[in-house]
Amino acid sequence: MSALVSIVVPVFNGMPHLPAAAESLLGQDYGNIEIIFSDGGSSDSSREYLFALSDPRVRVVDGPVGASANWTFATKQARGAFIKLVCQDDVLNADAVGKQVQDLERHPTAVMAIAQRDIIDARGNVLYRRRGLAGLHAPLLSGDEVIRRCYLAGTNVIGEPLAVLFRADVLDSRLPWDDSNPLMLDLSMYERLAPAGDIVLRHESVGGFRVSASSWSTRLVKVQLQQTKQWQRQYADRQITAPGMGQRAMAFAGRHRQTALRRVAYRVLQMKGAFESSEGTGSLRAAGQD
Repeated sequence: MSALVSIVVPVFNGMPHLPAAAESLLGQDYGNIEIIFSDGGSSDSSREYLFALSDPRVRVVDGPVGASANWTFATKQARGAFIKLVCQDDVLNADAVGKQVQDLERHPTAVMAIAQRDIIDARGNVLYRRRGLAGLHAPLLSGDEVIRRCYLAGTNVIGEPLAVLFRADVLDSRLPWDDSNPLMLDLSMYERLAPAGDIVLRHESVGGFRVSASSWSTRLVKVQLQQTKQWQRQYADRQITAPGMGQRAMAFAGRHRQTALRRVAYRVLQMKGAFESSEGTGSLRAAGQD
């Protein structure tokens, strides 16, 4: 029998995009899954929608308020050998789980399977295809090498959790999720997992990361620059052999290049009207990474 995969979804005021996320999870062609929605105090219609789901693969639990607390609580509810965390307004391709399970089963030294993802707008239209994994070309890399690439590039080249499948035992041993540096919530966990083994890469999209007006702004671009700088400094301090002047210069250039790209992307998407859903609202998300 195929291994059980747990898909965990932290929820807080997930409407109007939560149904699209749920439908994409229920539509996975991998047979042995459980889907856990952890509601962290929603005041919209998210709870009513979730409790109306009748699929036996679905569990709905009451989680704590706050991003890291709910991400951690949701992860702890998982019973599978593999775990995928999906945010409430992202979507997965139907074959995403099955392909990434294959990746991990074929590479027993890998603690994470990572892939590219599409960037979608508030209406679900694809804005950019196959984003992520920039500069990562080999099918299998050491975890430490992948995180080093993030440091040098000045961005999370792995991407959001929707593009990642974790080995449950390794992820459990690295909990909790930590949002002391909020926009580095996912990258901070990847860094803690990396020393445990390799990372297997898939250079194709496994789903869509949704952007919105609330997740892309000139204010947030500045905050992301500051928090990336903080993460890079902490990463450098944690290394046994500190990065040399050349690597530090590359890391500096990388984060400022990413800031410039985000500013341009924000203006372009704003002009396209990409941030408004058919209901006239956006979703509450952190800005996407390259």
